[in-house]
Amino acid sequence: MRGRLALLVVTGAVTGVLAAGCSSQGTVGSGTGNGSGSTATATSPSSASGSGPASGSGSGSAPASASGSGSAPQSGGGQLPGEDATVVVGVGKVKVTIYEDYRCPPCKAVHDQLQPVISAKLGAGGIQVEYHAVDMVDHNAGGTGSLAAANAVSCAFQAAKFQPYREALFAAQPDEATDAFAQPDKLISIAKTIPGLDSPAFESCVISKPFAGSIESTYAAQFASNKITGVPAVFINGTQWSVPSSGDLATAFTQALAAAGA
Repeated sequence: MRGRLALLVVTGAVTGVLAAGCSSQGTVGSGTGNGSGSTATATSPSSASGSGPASGSGSGSAPASASGSGSAPQSGGGQLPGEDATVVVGVGKVKVTIYEDYRCPPCKAVHDQLQPVISAKLGAGGIQVEYHAVDMVDHNAGGTGSLAAANAVSCAFQAAKFQPYREALFAAQPDEATDAFAQPDKLISIAKTIPGLDSPAFESCVISKPFAGSIESTYAAQFASNKITGVPAVFINGTQWSVPSSGDLATAFTQALAAAGA
């Protein structure tokens, strides 16, 4: 992800929860006042050039889960503490970049509508998706659940269970005020629902949080500096994808991907 990027702060009336995003200016809000659909720009994040390259290689590379992204390969966060938490899935020529927070309700709402499209396009080899989990709600509302969940997702990536665990986290998303994801036992109990994920290595990774530094660095580089003002933030080939004010989000996203060549 190089060059200039344009920000998407989810607005519009697709669903009630999409009317506002989780913002760097508050727990849930419209960001810095661009809820009318105006854009902001952001330089490429430091994590994009880290140890989780978009080329599809990396020390933690593993085959994609059949339930999440077809046969597309994954690459991203490595196996040593402190390595990049970025997760890259797929090898398609059209690149989708997603910033999300697992405590953020609008992130779940967008995920629920876009993921079937993303999974189909990954399975067909049409796109590559770069995921950046951030801890915005932690910074705004307190707690550590966003950071803990983001770290756990990278731990799941190492076990080739990234997409199933990401899906399970969103499905189990607690109320923002409870911060339930801050408890390692909660994150581990969710992993136990996914065959082949829970293990001593996974549990150790969840507890020790080796990816916390990378997650915090992404937040500092992109959100604390207001280069990006809210999540979910979605990019297609480095340009803004604008959410329509009405209609079906999945259809609009499919059309946007088709226009980009996917």
